[in-house]
Amino acid sequence: MTILGDGKCLSSKALHEFGMNAVFFGNSLGRSDTRISEHKARGFTLIELLVVISIISLLIAMLLPSIEKARASGEQIVCATNLRQMGVAMEADINEWDDWMPYYEAWYEDHHRSHLHVTPDGSWWWGKKLRTLGAVMNLYLDAAGDANADILNTEQGLWCPSHPGEVRDDERFDKAPIPSRTSASTHGILAAYGYNHRFLGTQWTDSSKAKGWFYRKKSFVKFPSNIISHADNAFTLPSSHTGYHYWTKVNRTQPLINSTEPSEVVAGRMVDMIPDFRDELIYPIGERHLEGGNAVCLGGHSEWQTQRRWHMGDFDHRWTEPGSNFVKRIPD
Repeated sequence: MTILGDGKCLSSKALHEFGMNAVFFGNSLGRSDTRISEHKARGFTLIELLVVISIISLLIAMLLPSIEKARASGEQIVCATNLRQMGVAMEADINEWDDWMPYYEAWYEDHHRSHLHVTPDGSWWWGKKLRTLGAVMNLYLDAAGDANADILNTEQGLWCPSHPGEVRDDERFDKAPIPSRTSASTHGILAAYGYNHRFLGTQWTDSSKAKGWFYRKKSFVKFPSNIISHADNAFTLPSSHTGYHYWTKVNRTQPLINSTEPSEVVAGRMVDMIPDFRDELIYPIGERHLEGGNAVCLGGHSEWQTQRRWHMGDFDHRWTEPGSNFVKRIPD
């Protein structure tokens, strides 16, 4: 018999049973701890790690195309929104100027200056104390109505998010790939968007004589929803005094076919410009968005087509409208 500290006694039989249980409980704890310790020490085998890595790599490879496509679609939407803003600005200008569509030089600030003098024989010049007037489009894009607001074709304004820009050793850009000033973009031939100048209206940049300058009213166009007004531009391959850059103009056929000459337009409708004549084109439409480009039409809607489609002969009605009236600066 054993006497406990509180005065109670245990018989030999009870003490024996208590000891056996204590030993069993202790052994159970010991074996459990050993198993836990062994379990904690065990890690992944090399084969298991390789299998997991392979599965993760496969999932990433499957997701990347979808992610890239989603990103490209998002950029295309942003670009289309930019072009619609340009279309709205143009409509506001047309409403304010008695239905006349803006001619290219004033709209994009291509040597748009005051004190212009034009003679009956077609000669022209800028008078003394001329000043740059800014891009008329900026006047309508800017809330304060400032033609020098630098919104058009600038990094902080309207620029296609898929356009990488171009780093050039040109003081106008401070070696930045995307211009910060509209005038630098237009004069430096580094833009994201161009104008359908050979149909909507143009002056000195397309004709050295004022007799070749022409203008159009929107009401002269029978199917305005067909006609491109602004669009993504593309890299220009032909060398010239400013070749190998991004112009603020777009045209389906220049310089191979004169899009203002009716007989050439009719013949040109039988010719697909891309891919056969891609290298010869000066003002091609862009291919930044899934091998295509966005455009906004006179009707106000934006549209996407592949670059090849935009330049096909049966798409010429999107660029010009034979028989549409126009007014020359100096009548024939």
